[in-house]
Amino acid sequence: MTDLRYDHGPRVRVAAVIIRDNTILLAEHRKNNKTYYLLPGGGVDQGETLHDALVRELWEETRLEIQPARLLFVCESIAPDTSRHIIQLAFAATIDKQAHPAPGEDPRVVAAHFFSDKVLPTLPMFPPIQETLTAGLRNGFSDIPPNLGNCWQPK
Repeated sequence: MTDLRYDHGPRVRVAAVIIRDNTILLAEHRKNNKTYYLLPGGGVDQGETLHDALVRELWEETRLEIQPARLLFVCESIAPDTSRHIIQLAFAATIDKQAHPAPGEDPRVVAAHFFSDKVLPTLPMFPPIQETLTAGLRNGFSDIPPNLGNCWQPK
């Protein structure tokens, strides 16, 4: 079954890379009795700027008010049958030091947690960008945003 969100070409998704005390924030998703993690974020609506979409999506998923910053990397997820094509733009973002994530209105997002570079490689993530995030936590993110290419991984 084709997801109608992809009828008109690729879906653009924005994501926030929020680092606190050398840990990174990930949204915990549950769907079809499976738990997996994503960078918090979501789809860009028609006429919405990337930063506005990021602010809105973070509030909807985590109830965090963020300040978006520079683009860190780009990746795509293209299903082998081409039924889904997602372009993800990951931006650095900051939150107030006292702020803590809380469940928002997206029923698939059950929680958000900060994870260390030691735990990241063990987590089921979509797309599977654990290596990029772990390297970013350990060494910082490059000033030139890389394009990670097609990161689709069968579920």
